[in-house]
Amino acid sequence: MWNRDQWDSHKQRLLTGSLLFFPLLLILGVGPYWSWLLLVALASATGLWEFQKLLAENDSSPWCQASYVLAGLLFPVGAAFAGVTGLHCSLVLSLFGGFFCILAVSPQNPDGLARLARLCVAWLYIPYLLSYVLLIGRLEGGRAWMFLILIVIVSSDAGAYYCGRRFGRHKLYEIVSPKKTVEGSIGGLFAGMASGSVFGYLFLDGTPMKWLLLLCGGLALVGQVGDLFESMMKRMSGKKDSSQLLPGHGGILDRLDSLLFAFPTAWLFLVWMNRG
Repeated sequence: MWNRDQWDSHKQRLLTGSLLFFPLLLILGVGPYWSWLLLVALASATGLWEFQKLLAENDSSPWCQASYVLAGLLFPVGAAFAGVTGLHCSLVLSLFGGFFCILAVSPQNPDGLARLARLCVAWLYIPYLLSYVLLIGRLEGGRAWMFLILIVIVSSDAGAYYCGRRFGRHKLYEIVSPKKTVEGSIGGLFAGMASGSVFGYLFLDGTPMKWLLLLCGGLALVGQVGDLFESMMKRMSGKKDSSQLLPGHGGILDRLDSLLFAFPTAWLFLVWMNRG
């Protein structure tokens, strides 16, 4: 039985999730491509801000923090206007810009290189991985594939949560996430595979079931790895959530943790499948 606090928290999560779900549904379902770019850019900027608060708070001046966020926005812009080539050009430009700043501002300070390393991790982890949303949107049937990814990840998260509460006995990776269990992980894997395969069968005509099962299983697995990775960062920082931006959910990174690993995985699989 849930106590009152648990139930109030659950209702808060449902309310916040509902308020986020409908605008997201409209943008991904019928919104123009530029609205996808705005969505990814907003999520990237917010995620970079949260990452700074988690692992590098007060590590640099406000000017440097603003530059770091603006440099991160090069990734979705490059992906939107020039595809994978634009995405990787943005990566090179961001790295070169960081190297130039070290040479110009702190050439004899070893902390500058450590700071740049943290910035590079943040750029790769958040705007780079998120920009694969825009690459998927450029593919044929990109909207349907995007919904499949979301359905797999949401179903996997829900399956892991409820199976873990009901059947969880064996810890999955206690040093990183004490509440996650092996039973919950297995339940999440099967929930993601089942829901994604049914959606694919109904709305992605012509895609063989074996590929749907393989993709959905892979997405559910990498989603769980992404969840663990973000949990590790929060434990390093000693914080429960990446921020308090979303009542009942924490921050943007708390909602994107599984998806960040799923987007590039799906894009790579779809490119490979289309070439096969």
